[in-house]
Amino acid sequence: MKRVIRFFLFVLLVLTQVVVSAQQLPVSIENLTDEQLLQLVAKYNLSGLSETELETKAKEYGLSTDQILVLKKRMALLDTNGSNGTTQSTYNNKTDSYVLRNKVMTRGPSVRSKDSLGILQVFGADIFDNADLSFEPNLSMATPQNYILGVNDQLVIDVYGISDNTKKLKVTTEGDIRFPNLGPIKVAGLTIEEARTRIKKALTRMYPGIANGSVAVQVSVGQIRSIHVTLLGEIRRPGTYTVSALATLMNALYASGGPNDIGSFRSIELVRGGKTIVNFDLYDFLLRADLSKNTLLQDDDVIRVRPYQTRVALKGALKKPAIFDVKEGESAADLLGYAGGFSDFAYKEMFRVTRLGESNKEVITVKADQLGQFRLVSGDTLTVDTLANIFANRVMVTGSVYHPGAYGIKQISTLQELMSAVKPREEAYYERALLRRYQPDYTQSFLNFSVTDVLNGSFNLKLEREDSIHIYKRDELKEKYTVVINGEVNKAGTYDYFANMTVQDLVLLANGYRDGAALQKIEISRRLRKRIADKDTTVYSLIKEISLENNKITSDLDYKLTPFDIVSIRRSPVYKEQISVSVEGEVLYPGKYTLSANNERVSDIIKRAGGLKMNAFTEGAVLIRNTYVGISQSDAALVNTKANLINQQSGKAAAVANTNDTTLVKSLTDQQKPVSIRLDLALQTPGSTNDVFLEEGDILKIPKTIQTIQTFGVVNVPKQIVYREGLTFSEAIRESGGFAVNASRKHSYVVYANGEVRNTRRFLFLHSYPAIKTGAELYVPARRPGGKLSAGETIGLLTGLTSFLGLLVIFFNTKK
Repeated sequence: MKRVIRFFLFVLLVLTQVVVSAQQLPVSIENLTDEQLLQLVAKYNLSGLSETELETKAKEYGLSTDQILVLKKRMALLDTNGSNGTTQSTYNNKTDSYVLRNKVMTRGPSVRSKDSLGILQVFGADIFDNADLSFEPNLSMATPQNYILGVNDQLVIDVYGISDNTKKLKVTTEGDIRFPNLGPIKVAGLTIEEARTRIKKALTRMYPGIANGSVAVQVSVGQIRSIHVTLLGEIRRPGTYTVSALATLMNALYASGGPNDIGSFRSIELVRGGKTIVNFDLYDFLLRADLSKNTLLQDDDVIRVRPYQTRVALKGALKKPAIFDVKEGESAADLLGYAGGFSDFAYKEMFRVTRLGESNKEVITVKADQLGQFRLVSGDTLTVDTLANIFANRVMVTGSVYHPGAYGIKQISTLQELMSAVKPREEAYYERALLRRYQPDYTQSFLNFSVTDVLNGSFNLKLEREDSIHIYKRDELKEKYTVVINGEVNKAGTYDYFANMTVQDLVLLANGYRDGAALQKIEISRRLRKRIADKDTTVYSLIKEISLENNKITSDLDYKLTPFDIVSIRRSPVYKEQISVSVEGEVLYPGKYTLSANNERVSDIIKRAGGLKMNAFTEGAVLIRNTYVGISQSDAALVNTKANLINQQSGKAAAVANTNDTTLVKSLTDQQKPVSIRLDLALQTPGSTNDVFLEEGDILKIPKTIQTIQTFGVVNVPKQIVYREGLTFSEAIRESGGFAVNASRKHSYVVYANGEVRNTRRFLFLHSYPAIKTGAELYVPARRPGGKLSAGETIGLLTGLTSFLGLLVIFFNTKK
C-alpha cells in the first residue's frame, strides 16, 4: 500500500513540474522583436493589467525580477512609439495604465467567378477579392464620440491633480463599473462623452476638488469589446461573425466575402432590433466615395443581402466593361456613367441591346439621344461598338513630295490645292502622276494627270473621300544606272553612274590602282543601247581600249563613260609577286626563301640553303605541297566535281556540286600533300626529271639519317627494327612475330622514307614483297570480313588450276 501511495505522489510531482514548465515563457524578453513581444502579450493575456497584476502574472510564468522590469520597459516603449503588429496599443503616460487593444482577426478574400463567358465580372466584386483592402477599424485611434459602451468594454479612469489615481475597470454584465470605495456606476448604453459626464459627477463625492477644478478626470476606452453580428441572405460565407465593437458594416461585409453571385450590391440592409436602420448601396462608395451609411455595428446586428432585381451587362468600347446592378428608375445613360463612359474609340451614335425574350433573343437598336429614356431589363447586354476603320474626309499623298501623308478634303478640296500643299520634289516625274479613286461599288479606278499641268492651273480636279495620289520619282521609272570596274584596282565592284563620269573618276571611286596595274591597256566594254536598224546582230558589246600611262593621251584621260560600262584594268605582264618556299631539316641555313624565277628547282634551293649537313638523309627527303594554290571561282566547279566523284567512289552520299561553295574550296586549298622526290638523284643530275620545279608554299623537309624500319598493322608485335643490309620483308615480319591470323598478306605494302609506296605482287600462290630500305614503314592491313573464298570460288579456282596443269602436260608431250 505504501508503495502505491509513493508511486502516485511521484506521478503528481512530475505532472506539477510539467505544468509549471509549460507555463514558463519560452524565451528571454531581451531577444524578442516588437512584433514577437506583442504576440506574446496577446497570447498570455498580459494586456490591460495593473502593475501589481502584471508582476504577479509574470512571476507565475517563470520570469525573474530583472526580466519583469525589462518586460515593463519594453511594453511602455511599445505604447509610446506605436506598433505595426497585430495588436494596437495606447498609453496614457502612467505606469499603471497599460492598455493593449486586441485585434479581431477576420478571414481573407475569396476568389469570385466571372460571367458565363469568363470575360465580365460584377461591378464592385473585385474589392472583396483584394487582400490589401480589409476595412479593418483603426484600433489605435481615439474612441469615437458616438461609440456606445457595452459589456466587457474597459474604461481607463485617470484622476490627476491634487489627487492622483488611475483605474482600469470593465463594464460588468449588469452594465456598470465598480469604482473602489464608491460603488457601481451605470455606463452601458451611453456614449463615451455621456459616460465621462456621469463618472465625473459620481467621483465628485470622493474627490471634492473636481468641483473647483483642482482635480481633473479623464475617461477613455482601453480594451474594446467584441461583438457578434450575423450576415445572411445572398452572402458568400453567411453566418455569425465576431468583430471589434469599432467595426462597421463594410468591415463585416468584407469578412464574409461580400455578396455572392446573385447577391445585390445595391440593397444591403442593416437590421437592429427587428428594424432596418440602414439600406446601404455599395455603388455610393465605389462611384462617389460616400461612406456616410457605413454605420458602426452593435452587438446582435443583422446584415441582410437580398438577391439582385435587375442586372445587365455592358461591354465593348467602354472604359470599364462589367455587369451592373440596376435600381428602379435608372436608365442606360446612368449605367454608362457607372462604366466610366465611352472609350476613345467608341461609336457613339447608336448601340445594340441584346434582350432575352419570352421564347427567343431579341436585338434592340438604341440611338444616342434615347439613352436617357431607355430602361434596361434584367439579362440585357448593351454593346458599344468601336469606330469603323475608315476616314470620312481623308485623301492620301505618297511618293516624291516634301510633305506626304493624309489630308482633309474639307480644308483642301481640289487637286491643285493639294499639290501646292505637298510640294513635289525636284526629282519627281512631273509628266505623269497617278490618282486612285473608289467607284460607288467600291471598285478601284485610276486617273492620270500631269503634275506640271496641275501646278500651272491648266488642269484641276475636285477630290473625293479616300482618294490616293502617288507622285513618281524620276529614277524609279528607269533602270538604275551603274558602271562596273574590275581587275587591278583596290576596290573593284559596281558603282552608281553619274553624268559626265570619266574612267579616271571611276578609278578614284575604286580607291585607285593596284601596284601591278597595266595602265597602257585599259579595256571598256559598252552595252548596245541603240541600234541603227531594227534587225538582229551578232555583236554583243562595243569594246574600247584606252591608255592612261603617264597621262600622255588627253582624249583617253577625258574619256566619258555611259551607263552600264564595264572597265577592266589588266595586270602588267612583267609584274610578279614574290613567291616563297621553306626548307627544313638538315641544311646549313634552313628557313623561308623567295624564288628568283619560276624555273628554280630543288637543287637550286639546296645550294642557296648552304647545302646538306653530314648526317642528312637524302633518301628520306620529302616535298610537301598545297593541293590547290591560287584557285579561282571558275576552278571551283572542277574542284567540287572531283570531290563528288571521290565521295561516290568511297560509298558516301555525294552532295550536289555548287561552284560557289567557298567552304569546300577553302577546305581543299588548305590541304597539303607529300610529293615523292629523289633528292639524291636530283643533286647528282641537276635539271633532270628528278629535280622538280618549286611552287609557292612548298616545304622541303630533309630528315636526319634513319637507322630503323617500322612495322604496322596486323602483325603480332608491331615494332621498330634496326635496319641491316639485305633485310627482307619476310624477315622483318618474322621479327615482328609474324602475320596475325586475320592479316591480308597480298595487300601488304611499304612506304619509303621519301613517301614512295610499293605494294606486294602476287602470282598464283606466290607473293613478291617489296624491297626494304632504311627508314621504310611496313603496313599489313586486316582482311575484310567475309574475305575467304566461297565453295563455288574454291571449285572454280581448282578447275582452272587443273585445266592449266593439263595444258602443261600436253605441251611437254608435244615437245617430246
